[in-house]
Amino acid sequence: MESINKLVEVVKDYVKNNNVIIIVKLNKEKISTRFYEIKNDEEVPFRPKPKEYRDFSDELYNLYNSSFLTNDRFNSVLIEININGQYSEKYMWDSQQEKQDLLDGAEVFYQWVNERMMSMIFEYEKDNDLVPTEYDSDGDLEYLSSWDSGVFTFHIDKNNNLVYKVVLTKDGKERTLDLPLRDYFVEGILDHYKVTNNELSDDWKPWNTMILKSLHYDIPYDKREEFVNYILE
Repeated sequence: MESINKLVEVVKDYVKNNNVIIIVKLNKEKISTRFYEIKNDEEVPFRPKPKEYRDFSDELYNLYNSSFLTNDRFNSVLIEININGQYSEKYMWDSQQEKQDLLDGAEVFYQWVNERMMSMIFEYEKDNDLVPTEYDSDGDLEYLSSWDSGVFTFHIDKNNNLVYKVVLTKDGKERTLDLPLRDYFVEGILDHYKVTNNELSDDWKPWNTMILKSLHYDIPYDKREEFVNYILE
């Protein structure tokens, strides 16, 4: 990688007379980089400013993404730099890290579902004049809430097709919304179903129906079980 030479120079500015180990962990969501200098055979962490190694991070992340198109995929990198500026690189695939990344993502998937559903509902109802409006004191048009809470049910049938129902409640009155889902959203639900029932089957109970209760705002992370239910029908 071209940017690694810049990284070596950055490290040398922080560490004058010690060898350095850099450990990088990557997944589809983020890249995590840890720096250690070796003092008296111990690993002592230090932290350059992120902007100083941004080119390296960007290039490595692009390389990580392109690695999935080949047989050389990796999600962990070990770089060792000696006091003379010479370095070695080792690219590895950590299956345990991959599984943990999948589990971490699956456990907060409902947040993404809730956010995207709120957005799709607003866009659809706005386009179909279903959102109540009023003018503010400056004469500007404001959109009001058309629902207070909702229940979103997603069921994967025996043919692996997504069947869903959207029920919205306003002032105690329920209505079913015939909302078309975006293709990327359907793919996201089906992928979540596949991952949790296969790669994560040791950690996740089998399911084919996800029921999400939305309060028309973000669901607290510590109250997942109150708002999300996975069942097998």
